Amino acid sequence: MAVLVDGSEWVAIRPEDFERLDACRRQVGATAARATRLEHEVRQARARLARIEAIVAEANPTDSMCERLTRVLAGSDTARPAVRGREA
Repeated sequence: MAVLVDGSEWVAIRPEDFERLDACRRQVGATAARATRLEHEVRQARARLARIEAIVAEANPTDSMCERLTRVLAGSDTARPAVRGREA
């Protein structure tokens, strides 16, 4: 049912329908927030991968790749992944 309010047409709904719509709105908002967070995490992961690829591309055969990667990753991220080198 449409209602005219101050010259604008509004839709009148029952309170229980409003509650249901409002709950859906909150769920969509929460889903959008999760998607935004995941997008941010993917961007961070891509940046870390690009740094790793650059290290691998410029590495000499005598370099300890695992040690270099560990230093780079430890200095750039709050979640510091452990990368182990070979035991000599």
